Amino acid sequence: MTIIKQSFTTALLVAVLAVLAPQLSLAQGAGVRISPAVIEETLDAGERKTYTIEVENLNQTEQQYFLFTRNISGVADGGAPIFADSNLDQTGYELADWITLPFGDITLAPGARQSIDFTMDVPGDASPGSHFGGVFVSAEPPKMENSGAAVGYQVANIVSIRVSGEAIETASIRQFSTGKFLYGSQNIDFNVRVENNGNVLVRPSGPLEIFNSLGRKVGDVTFNEDRAGVFPGQTREFTDLQWLGDAVGFGRYEAVLSAVYGDDGARKTMSSTVTFWVLPISIIGPAAAVLGVLLLATIIGVRIYIKRTLAAMTNGRRLARRKQPSSSNTLLLVVALLTVLALFLLVMLVLFA
Repeated sequence: MTIIKQSFTTALLVAVLAVLAPQLSLAQGAGVRISPAVIEETLDAGERKTYTIEVENLNQTEQQYFLFTRNISGVADGGAPIFADSNLDQTGYELADWITLPFGDITLAPGARQSIDFTMDVPGDASPGSHFGGVFVSAEPPKMENSGAAVGYQVANIVSIRVSGEAIETASIRQFSTGKFLYGSQNIDFNVRVENNGNVLVRPSGPLEIFNSLGRKVGDVTFNEDRAGVFPGQTREFTDLQWLGDAVGFGRYEAVLSAVYGDDGARKTMSSTVTFWVLPISIIGPAAAVLGVLLLATIIGVRIYIKRTLAAMTNGRRLARRKQPSSSNTLLLVVALLTVLALFLLVMLVLFA
């Protein structure tokens, strides 16, 4: 028998949902704590196993707590699990009915703790893949809590059981984008949406590499470093990705996300690419001013050249103009040089960092 025991402190507020949402805690409320916060294991269909949880009264008075189970029907934006309103809600990934609690309520003295053994009975016909639920500890009876009249508090742990058998691990990147197309500095935020089309929880992670317009790698970050999970049949959004470059940065950039998921020995990959621009105003401003001056000078030069050429042709001076130093030819050369310089500066603005 495997008994999972673990002590938790205030840090649980940022680490309890390591299975579904590592950044959110449900294992400790205003007046009660339940541990372990996460139970995760692989069991065979038809297998029975006993687990132990510990409930602690954080109040300064004696308190009665009610115990019940709930299925997890999905994951909300930000990764928080969505507990089903009723165990009658079927998702195909439920397990609340597999859990047998020894009793429905306990009474604890101030600061007291009590260990509770519960049994997990996996049905013989349970479908392979991941199944999710939780054990709740509530200050109000479940019926009152379901009626919406509850004024107490409740906490829950996460129970994730993977049933042995043919698992379908299929995930894809549905969206990989930046918050904006144009940035003023190398301070880039990325958004990733991963869809899980399989029947088991997946935890995609991997490098996100950034390349400049010359193809040189200039930075990288780790996608899903905490290995948060994506619920089967759902899409999860990851918004906590940010790249802070150590240079001024200029031009077009490309970010390549290469994530892996799956069991060891059967790892799968998925990738996606997004482009963005970094145009600092400290560079763009002076460059645009110079380019504007060059373009204006070119336009004025062309107008003067055309005017002089038409005047010379009208007065019949083409032959004399060939014998004398031609100011018009000089002006044409200046205009051509200005045009080439303006085009060169424009290309530099577009292509090079």
